[in-house]
Amino acid sequence: MKSLFSDEFSKRALNFYNKVVNLLVILTVPIILVTLVMAIFIILYDLRLFTAYVVEGQLKVEHEEAFKLLIKNILNFFVLIELFRVFLDVIEYKRIRKRQMLEAGIVFVVREIVIAMFEHRFHYTDLIGYAVLLIALGVTYVLMEKSWIDFVKTTMGKGKEGES
Repeated sequence: MKSLFSDEFSKRALNFYNKVVNLLVILTVPIILVTLVMAIFIILYDLRLFTAYVVEGQLKVEHEEAFKLLIKNILNFFVLIELFRVFLDVIEYKRIRKRQMLEAGIVFVVREIVIAMFEHRFHYTDLIGYAVLLIALGVTYVLMEKSWIDFVKTTMGKGKEGES
């Protein structure tokens, strides 16, 4: 049993874990790039549909549906970008940054609000829920920024006092 708790075993296990994580990252990055490129092509295709309905003077219902689809896919693209920023930070810093997770959450909630408005499916309970969620995410984000600024100020202040 001693061999499981030895330093050598821990180093080997950590080394193996790091190699597996690096392999997964290497396999995931091309998938992310393909997903972003596909999202751009979907947006361009929806834009083509929208302009075709406008130019050809199709029915107003189809025009509105094409516009809703275009807006939904553009908002999906923004959510994808935020999630991929989080993933790239995981690759670069080997940790998840809470601030960027909050940003992704805020973008996702705003996306849901906009989609609900375009589809005219807003109930007052939904509005209250979204408001509470946005307030919670916003307050958390502001408090994290404030604590980070205070941390930087105290760190910089200590460095300057040591130099004098």
